[in-house]
Amino acid sequence: MDVAKAAQAGDITLEQNGLKVFLEDRANQMLNSTVIDFAEGQGFVLSGMQKESSSCGSCSC
Repeated sequence: MDVAKAAQAGDITLEQNGLKVFLEDRANQMLNSTVIDFAEGQGFVLSGMQKESSSCGSCSC
């Protein structure tokens, strides 16, 4: 996960309440149905994340 000012070629852009999130297609598939929240002292918190069937079960976010 990183902060960016603009999408890169091939990225999907999601926007809600003025916040834009740029996702690669693979990340978009993994984050389908995921809730991203921000908690003071913790940072971004992801819940409901889908695991890829071919992944090792870890996320590089």
